[in-house]
Amino acid sequence: MKRNRVCGLIILLVVEMLTISSAYAAFCSLRDPVSAIQILYQGGYQYRSLIGTVTEQDRLAVKKILPFTIHQSEVSKHTLYVLYKNEKPAGFLQARSEWAKWGLVEIAWAINLDRSLKGFYFQRCRSPECNDTVVKSINKELHNKSIEQLKLFLSADGEALSEAGESAFLTSPKLSLLVLRSALKTLAITDISWAPDIEKIEANY
Repeated sequence: MKRNRVCGLIILLVVEMLTISSAYAAFCSLRDPVSAIQILYQGGYQYRSLIGTVTEQDRLAVKKILPFTIHQSEVSKHTLYVLYKNEKPAGFLQARSEWAKWGLVEIAWAINLDRSLKGFYFQRCRSPECNDTVVKSINKELHNKSIEQLKLFLSADGEALSEAGESAFLTSPKLSLLVLRSALKTLAITDISWAPDIEKIEANY
């Protein structure tokens, strides 16, 4: 009987791990790149996709930059979209998924060529706080900030907002913390996993 219980527990754990892994695989992508461009960049842009492999080494490299890193299930292939206007590179698009108490939150990120943040919107979020007013408020604080500037909004352990962060994100601080951590992971993994591609883009233009 005890053996059956152990076997049952193992099966449940395996199923849970597979569910989490498949969820990240399904949602760590832009559902509609064209709509994302319209929302985050407006019109007149073309794009191409760069498929990159996020490795375990990349995951560890993020940990050296930030007090946290990406989820283990994200060690796989992902897509970075490069935007062009008048045949010149104009920025990047990427999506991330974050776990919250109300479920999986999908965030579409726009990144400037210098890898500062342009902005974001929620592809999926079940919290009533994920509304246009809150998005606008958070975007205002994140806009054009680099990874080093964003880190100033976080506590040393990355688990809370710093004093500067609390002052900046008076509206929905808990949601702002989730978005901020997602922003930092997005910028870090973009620079790390797509470094050769970005170097080629910069060299050609």
